Amino acid sequence: MHQLLRKVVALKCRSALSTISKPYYDIVIVGGGMVGNAMAISLSLSNSLKAKKVLLIESGNIVPLVKTPIYSNRVSAVALSSVEFLKELGIWDDLVRYRIKKVDRLQVLDSCSQSEIKLQQSDYGKEVAYIIENNAIINSMFCYLQQASTVDLKMKMEIVEVCIPDSLKDLATLKLSDGTEIETSLVIGADGLNSKVRQLLKVDCTEWEYGQKGVVATLELQASSGNNVAWQRFMPTGPIALLPLSDKHSSLVWSTSNQHADMLLNTSKYQNPATNNLLTLVNKGISTILHLESQPAPIPPVILSLQTDTRAAFPLGFRHCHTYITRRAALIGDAAHRLHPLAGQGVNIGWNDVAILTKCLKKCANDGSDLGSLCYLSEYDRESRLYNLPMQLACDWINRLYRSSTTPVVMARSLGLYAINMLTPLRVLTPFPVYHVLNVSDRV
Repeated sequence: MHQLLRKVVALKCRSALSTISKPYYDIVIVGGGMVGNAMAISLSLSNSLKAKKVLLIESGNIVPLVKTPIYSNRVSAVALSSVEFLKELGIWDDLVRYRIKKVDRLQVLDSCSQSEIKLQQSDYGKEVAYIIENNAIINSMFCYLQQASTVDLKMKMEIVEVCIPDSLKDLATLKLSDGTEIETSLVIGADGLNSKVRQLLKVDCTEWEYGQKGVVATLELQASSGNNVAWQRFMPTGPIALLPLSDKHSSLVWSTSNQHADMLLNTSKYQNPATNNLLTLVNKGISTILHLESQPAPIPPVILSLQTDTRAAFPLGFRHCHTYITRRAALIGDAAHRLHPLAGQGVNIGWNDVAILTKCLKKCANDGSDLGSLCYLSEYDRESRLYNLPMQLACDWINRLYRSSTTPVVMARSLGLYAINMLTPLRVLTPFPVYHVLNVSDRV
């Protein structure tokens, strides 16, 4: 009875606060990427929240996904817990029908020593991760959302202003690029690294640039049996990763200095392609440890060429928001945190944000409380930052550690890698898995 009265009061307050000229949504999500779309689907699936009106605002447009021989140069290493999350969202089967690549083994090499880490199926009882093109994930989510009755989409639209009230007596107001003003109980910023929501909310952050760029490209390989090993080699300039896409294709992610990155981008594919340099570096690293293997070790694939027009680069940096929330607002994904891509955790911890925030909002709805209340948002803020910050700092520390070639540092990290590789419980903590339980469904 008490909860029923609270719900009635909440409905009356919402009715009184809303005006005819300003459409109202219970939740407005800004940003329709992999994390923002996942948030919208998560809300639509919850029995506690599916009655809520949700609006998703995205500055881009929905582009039909067509399978072509050319792979996208932006891919994600999806951890097994995130696979379960995508299954909960109902899009995993669509991704399987499109194309995904299973990773059975991850081989991590040091450039200055014989140390290595191996993560393989035997450590987990199943595959290590899946490599999936980002555009496939986004498109599959949009296809789902177009059928969701409780979610409205506003495409090719941007926010101009966000007004957060001083108390819960008033609603948050968003002004859009077409002049429309919308009222909402909760704004969720999922609009990426350069988040307009974060900037408008004036959230304090600790951040720095690494003076590095991540160079990405799609590589064509000599035919191999499976190509199911992900390779990573730590260099003084930053890590190189080779992620399998198919039997004949892999995705390159090369974190290196700005100057070197510009050189790699401008190197003609007809003149000593950078991929040849990559192959030389990886082969040099692995050749020194083959004799230590008790069983035949995998060998990096032979790289034949770059796929046309797949080279690109993006700046690398660190950002930690001191809070992910304000009254009537929350940040998720890259809008809330930024970390080095060496562990492949970016989108995984973003989906973790979605799972935690969904859980807190479900609890809020079940209690009949205001969705913009700091009481419930604080739980999301505390739990998510407690998980994310150690991951961010670990990636930062590893990146700095491996950029040093001084003898004491090389010896220390070599011993560390050797110890981790000998201890399976430690091995499974690096670097693909996300161990927070992702479970957004309360349908059962």
